[in-house]
Amino acid sequence: MSLPTTDDAELRTSDTEEQMWDLVEDGSPAEARRAYPSGWLWLTGDESIRTLLAALLSADTDARYGIDDLASRSELDESAVEDAIDALLSLGVLVADEGAYRINEHSVVYRMAADLSEAVETTGAPDDESGFEYLARLESVRLMLDALLESEPEQVLTQEEVHQLTGVSRKRVWLHVEKLVDLSVLEESGDEYVVAPFGPVLRLVQSLDAAVVGATLAPSHP
Repeated sequence: MSLPTTDDAELRTSDTEEQMWDLVEDGSPAEARRAYPSGWLWLTGDESIRTLLAALLSADTDARYGIDDLASRSELDESAVEDAIDALLSLGVLVADEGAYRINEHSVVYRMAADLSEAVETTGAPDDESGFEYLARLESVRLMLDALLESEPEQVLTQEEVHQLTGVSRKRVWLHVEKLVDLSVLEESGDEYVVAPFGPVLRLVQSLDAAVVGATLAPSHP
């Protein structure tokens, strides 16, 4: 199976990471990260994929769903659902079944997304929104988490360093970094932020990222 790519983006792997950093040197870190997205950023950066996956996390894994059913559950139009289905089929989250689709509950991507959503809900998502959607709907937060994928526990960062790593504006870093503090991804230490050593949310984002990359390299899915 080929890596999920478009004309403008290529999934970030150990083979392409250096190319991303070359782009960072020449331009915006945010644009470089979008051009070479991690598995996490690729999965969450497209609204239709993100929204459909969030809807599937609360769906019956024994049921079969038509496109109209998935559109109703996700509140997306059917064309957006069709595009998202293709992506989730490629990751093994969905399986085609006699003209309909069912959730592959054994998919590592699905399981990691479900665990992540539950962890976010436990630590602070509002009751009317899935933890997965709450964490991933803001691009600024997605990019900050993307930059933290390779971080070490107890690594110290300033808001300026987060800005430089992500390309997120200083104002948006200031506005949204507290969300990561609330979710125990970061801990405040004076004017700095420390990567929380035991926070489950970042650990599960890292696991989901690895699952997406692994799924694209798998030769087949059930």
